[in-house]
Amino acid sequence: MKPLWLVIVGMLAAAIYVEASHAQVYKCVDAGGRTVYSQIPCPANTKSETLSRGVIAAPSSAPSGDAAKDAGKSAAPASTADQEKAFQKRAQDQQESAQKDAQKLADAKLKEENCARTRGYLQSLQSGRVSQTNEAGERSFLDDSQIAAEMAKAQAQVDQYCSK
Repeated sequence: MKPLWLVIVGMLAAAIYVEASHAQVYKCVDAGGRTVYSQIPCPANTKSETLSRGVIAAPSSAPSGDAAKDAGKSAAPASTADQEKAFQKRAQDQQESAQKDAQKLADAKLKEENCARTRGYLQSLQSGRVSQTNEAGERSFLDDSQIAAEMAKAQAQVDQYCSK
């Protein structure tokens, strides 16, 4: 007896749910301007409007010419092959962009290191006595004209590497 009762209650609840989902909705506006939405028809002394819960209507004016073609292209789903091509192209573009960014970063780091190195060399030239090691492994000191020539070369390198 109990299972039969549950089946009847379940069927009744389903029928009420289906009935409610297909019910009309009424918009009632009274004399005071207050709007009320209801599933029962509006009283006689109110302005009423029936709202449908059906399919949304299509736009009244369809685009024509090239606009219609463009709208059709964007609205139509792309094929799997087209989607795959687009994905591959985006992935390749991202990879190229990442490589360019990495190259720019490496170049900037190298330029910064060269700048620091040449500035240090220029400071050591400006500090006073400078020595070099010759082919025989002996240390020899530069005279003033050699220091001036080295300073000019170092300054040119500083200008090259340290410019923004």
